[in-house]
Order: sequence, then C-alpha cells, then structure tokens
Amino acid sequence: MQHRMRGGGRFRWLGALGLVGVLGGGEARAEPARAAASTAANAMAVAVPIPGSNLVRGRAKVIVAAPIDAVRAQVLAFGDYARFMPHYSQSKILGRTKSGDREIYMEVTALHGAARFWARMAVRKLVGAAGGVETYEVSMLEGNVKDFHAVWRLRPIDAARTELELEVFLLPRLPLPASLLNTENLQGASKGVRAMRSFVEGKR
Repeated sequence: MQHRMRGGGRFRWLGALGLVGVLGGGEARAEPARAAASTAANAMAVAVPIPGSNLVRGRAKVIVAAPIDAVRAQVLAFGDYARFMPHYSQSKILGRTKSGDREIYMEVTALHGAARFWARMAVRKLVGAAGGVETYEVSMLEGNVKDFHAVWRLRPIDAARTELELEVFLLPRLPLPASLLNTENLQGASKGVRAMRSFVEGKR
C-alpha cells in the first residue's frame, strides 16, 4: 500500500494490513532489530533492501495451523482488522475502485492515542497463484503518510497448515532516521503476521 500521513513527533507503525506495524521509540539499528524479530515467536523477519536508498522493507513469515481457505478469509476481512491488529482504531471496507479492486479504509493511533493516522487503500485482485502462492497487494490511494505498501502471501503446506508472509514498507512525512524506519518496518511485519496467525487460530 502506499499511504500519506501527517503528524509530529515519533510514532509507531502498525503491521497488516495490514496493514500492520508500529512507528516509534528511540533510534535503533536495522540489523539488531532483524535478529530480534527473526526469533520472535517464529516470525522470521528479514530486511529487503530498496534499490537506490538505505531503506528496507520488512518481510516476516509464519506457519498458521489452519487451511489456506481459513487464512485467506481473515487476511481479506479488512473490516475486522481493528479487532485484533495492534493500534488499529478503525477498519472498514468501502467498496470497489473503478478498476474493480477492493477499497478499504484504515485508521491507527500512536503516542498513547495522541496521534491518529489514516489511509484509503486499494487491494489488488488476485490474478493467478504462481507456484501455489497467492499474493494480495495493498496500495495507498489517499492518506497522511508519504509512502506505504504491503503484500500478503499465502502458500498451502498441507490440508491443515498455511505459510503466511507479510511484506511492508512505510515512509512517514517526518524526517526520521533510516535506522529507525528500517527497525519499525521489520517489527511491523513480524507483529502483523503474528497477530494474524493468533486471530486465525483462535477463531478455529
């Protein structure tokens, strides 16, 4: 997704849709954050370099104890995200774009509720499933951050397990150090897949 957000001070980026992750906290290096996220509850977070910059996308993967149909249903149930994704205060399905993509609205809070960030986004329709992997890409249409993009990937392992991956990148308007942004994108991806896994498994 690509979002545009305004605000002052530091904030946390929330991972899922997810949108899903958190921006905030003190400055930290991407490498230690990647190592920490990699061992956090089996969420294997890695940094994906963005060519021509010192920024990275966060990518995290987990195994969900549920069939792919159940996982897909919750990944695409964007109206439920505020129920379980960290810091989401609103999540709504608005309808369809002119091209037929799903249009959704997400709102998150930060700084203990003092700041609020929003985005209207398009979820691209699935076109095929290359290599057995279903890919759902979410891009910003309007919002108050500079850039935001998220991708969910689902792959069936067997009838009862699904590999779930989330890749995210958020760039706020605030002049924050790259090390902090990288750390938060890594943590956002990790938190996003873990929250989705917990919700899917808890609903079964």
